[in-house]
Amino acid sequence: MNIPQILKKIVIYIFILFMIILLIASFSSSYASLNIDNLAFVVALGIDTGQTHQLKVTFQFTNLPSSMEGSSSKESQTVNNTVEAPSINTAIQLMNAYLGKKLNLSHCKLIIFSEEIASQGVSEYIYTLMNDSQVRPSSNIIVSKCDAKTYIEESFPSLEELSSQYYEIFAQSDQYTGLVVNSTIGDFFNGLICDECSSYAILGGLNSSQDADFTIEGKRDSENIRFSRF
Repeated sequence: MNIPQILKKIVIYIFILFMIILLIASFSSSYASLNIDNLAFVVALGIDTGQTHQLKVTFQFTNLPSSMEGSSSKESQTVNNTVEAPSINTAIQLMNAYLGKKLNLSHCKLIIFSEEIASQGVSEYIYTLMNDSQVRPSSNIIVSKCDAKTYIEESFPSLEELSSQYYEIFAQSDQYTGLVVNSTIGDFFNGLICDECSSYAILGGLNSSQDADFTIEGKRDSENIRFSRF
């Protein structure tokens, strides 16, 4: 075997070794940055009219128990944080900086618009959310008679332990009742881009009577609302 062939093999071995080291370094850093302890999972997103900025965005997070605490209970508490910003993307960036964790919207089950925001038009916000690869088209949409912030703070599960499961189940009651339509952001978006369709969402609010003998899922009541094109 001549010297050029030997040098060629050495170069190939060095290149393979370099690629292996590069891949190991890349995956190790990705694991560290995407570790569950470094993520903040959003289960509900509320959008109101801001006072100092255009929007007031409320994030509801699932406070997952640490792996050191064990997983004997499925129950997880929720944490609500609100920030004012000129856009949804800016609000997400501000909340990222405030929490010191990366927001993850892949588990967001509910998006709430206040009635005031809805009356001004929500197509801009729908397009923004649909352009986010983390937001699932199956996320439900509610237009709240009260502030979205208040709706999120006053809504609580009575039969479920997880808030994300609670938000997902109540909108699926259309399968066995005719009272609520399962309205998702994907359906809403399709209604916006379709010339012969109209977008619709659930109209929700809070029960004003505190002494009612019968309530459905805590304090929430809801019905359907249909939108013309925005």
